[in-house]
Amino acid sequence: MSDFSSAPLSKQLNPFMSDGCSAWPDGTQAKPKAWLKCCFNHDLAYWRGGTEKERDIADDSLKVCLRDTFSNTLAILMYMGVRFWGKPNYKTSYRWGFGWNYDRGYLPLSEEELKFSKEVSPKKGESMDKYLIKK
Repeated sequence: MSDFSSAPLSKQLNPFMSDGCSAWPDGTQAKPKAWLKCCFNHDLAYWRGGTEKERDIADDSLKVCLRDTFSNTLAILMYMGVRFWGKPNYKTSYRWGFGWNYDRGYLPLSEEELKFSKEVSPKKGESMDKYLIKK
């Protein structure tokens, strides 16, 4: 891992953006954003990164949200996808800790990093729209 400790956090953590459900659709033809909020919240956790336990919690939360919003089948399929493709060592735009400009693996966030990430995260009740990347 590169040593970014001397760089300010604003240079280490990229602004939050979400691609929705990444390689999956965000909903059905009839309801194009049916489960987008589930993916948006999951992206927020993945952007921030952290420990392996925090990733497990994020993935479990996604599965519950998808099950409650749409179906258990979709929940299981997407859960299996994020468990496999979301590993931090994969060089994808949706890997665990994708907000950081270097591979953190499962390094826990320091109090300063966590505080900064919360300061620059979408606020409760704020529209998702300004954080969504058009597909």
